[in-house]
Amino acid sequence: MIKDRLKIFRGNIFKKNKDIEGFLVFNYKNLTYLSGFNGEGLALITKGDNFLITDSRYTEQAQKESPDFKIITEKLKQKNARIEELNKIIKKKKLKKIAFESSHLNYNDFKKYSDSFESVEFVPFEDVIEQIRMIKEKEEIIKIKKASQITTEALKEAIEIIKPGIRELDIATELSYTMRKKGAQKEAFDIIVVSGERSSLVHGKPSEKKIAEGELIIIDVGANYQNYNSDITRTIVLGKENKKQKEIFSIVLEAQGKALEFLKPGIKCKEVDSVARNLIEKKGYGKYFGHSLGHGVGLDIHELPRVSFSDETVLLPGMVITIEPGIYLPETGGVRIEDSVLITDEGYEMLTWFPKILNL
Repeated sequence: MIKDRLKIFRGNIFKKNKDIEGFLVFNYKNLTYLSGFNGEGLALITKGDNFLITDSRYTEQAQKESPDFKIITEKLKQKNARIEELNKIIKKKKLKKIAFESSHLNYNDFKKYSDSFESVEFVPFEDVIEQIRMIKEKEEIIKIKKASQITTEALKEAIEIIKPGIRELDIATELSYTMRKKGAQKEAFDIIVVSGERSSLVHGKPSEKKIAEGELIIIDVGANYQNYNSDITRTIVLGKENKKQKEIFSIVLEAQGKALEFLKPGIKCKEVDSVARNLIEKKGYGKYFGHSLGHGVGLDIHELPRVSFSDETVLLPGMVITIEPGIYLPETGGVRIEDSVLITDEGYEMLTWFPKILNL
């Protein structure tokens, strides 16, 4: 699997850019994707060699996880040890032009590297590996499905404990514990549990607020299983809903349903976004849907493609994305319904399957 990824990567970089002699990988998720290594370090990939530079905390791990790479351990107590090791490789391989991940290197670090190698030209590249990662391999899909199963089962168990007086934090804690008990390594992201007026906070953090009957509750949760993530959101009301809650829930549910019906390979992300967004706008709530319809899911919880009004990416089989329309009314509350789906040859496969019902 790693050999195949490196082959694709080299084809995208070196065959299309003949003058590029090496590529520096700084982003840890991209490092994991291309090498299998789950620690801290950087990789230099040339036309014929793969180098992984790390420190002594990870040497043994890197040797086991990255057999296709030459593992180089930084010297202890040496200033700029990583740069020094990289310099040795560059001089030995006589590299003059090296590409790097411009999205994952801040200006200060860029200056440090560029000033240390005056004879080397550093060329910025953006989202090269992320573009490859959009199409999931069979093993990746298996892990995302497992993460989705863990998340969905944990959500089912957590919702069963909700009753008047329970805190948002109690629900988030139960979700975290249950997901780990079921095999998750960690949460895919900081769990969102917001209720009442706080449910209009798109990325609100769970608080000590106690949930009362008749309040909207948004639960947005995901599990990380063997580095791969899942994502699901459900909105519920504890007890009887009011007219406004029922209205916006129905609109969001319809918007998600229309977008899912539209999903298939060959259409653009922005077209999917428009299906849901146009419906919400037609119902009079367009200004209360302020985020994109969805995003890619994989090693990162938010990755390419972006299912937004501006993304020209064409959906292809093997992509995993979320569909998550929402309406958020300040001082009233919000509704979001989200599922993770796999794009298939025929259309899509739902990966998260918890019921979409308003009343608890």
